[in-house]
Amino acid sequence: MHFQKRLDEIESKTEAEKQWWEKRKSTIQTDFMNELDAEQALNKTAATKASSDEDSVLVETPSITDKGSTRKRKGKK
Repeated sequence: MHFQKRLDEIESKTEAEKQWWEKRKSTIQTDFMNELDAEQALNKTAATKASSDEDSVLVETPSITDKGSTRKRKGKK
């Protein structure tokens, strides 16, 4: 008899818990999608900025001396 009463209590809570978990699942999914959208927007902004920065960068390389080295040698003291 005690067992049956306890089982009925547990079963009566099942529907409420199921609804709570469905709501929780929906909230987590929404948060995750918002996070992905924000990350994509950030990556798009960074990619746009990086491509415009790359277009305007000039890099000068040191010229090679006759001996094939770019180092300057110091004389002995």
